[in-house]
Amino acid sequence: MTESDLTAGSEVDSYCLKCKDMTNHMIIAMADGKIAKAQCNVCGGRHKYRAAKPSKSTKAKGTTASRAAAGTTLKEKKATAAFEALLKGRDSSESKPYAMTAIFNKNEIINHPTFGLGVVTSIIPANKIEVTFKDGVKILICVLPVSETPEPAKMKKKKIRKVVKEAAA
Repeated sequence: MTESDLTAGSEVDSYCLKCKDMTNHMIIAMADGKIAKAQCNVCGGRHKYRAAKPSKSTKAKGTTASRAAAGTTLKEKKATAAFEALLKGRDSSESKPYAMTAIFNKNEIINHPTFGLGVVTSIIPANKIEVTFKDGVKILICVLPVSETPEPAKMKKKKIRKVVKEAAA
């Protein structure tokens, strides 16, 4: 069936942006003998008729596109420089394999199965560590060392009371 044989109420295939697929549509408007609007029979959405899936625009958008074409961004370069500064003069063969159940200390080199080599830059109380990798900084879950484990709330209250009593005396 050609487009000139079609009328409002006829069924056609059109690309639906809601369904993100070529689906069956009913023509709801025609203009100058061409299909203007269609209603999707799957989701009920009404939109402009699209004979095929729209292609992605390949326009360059200023400096972002030129940096992407160059390969690395400024942020990636800074992260790599910071990582190399942390590893400078250290032996990467002494790295400890990462596991969520392992205990890590600050400035320790770890080997993550996905992110590769990294350096523990800080310990975040609760059960996390901040690690600097070549790609950037990531926060990972782990078991905290005993010295970094937060005190239970009751212990903190007792210490505060003790300090207050000593100050009052």
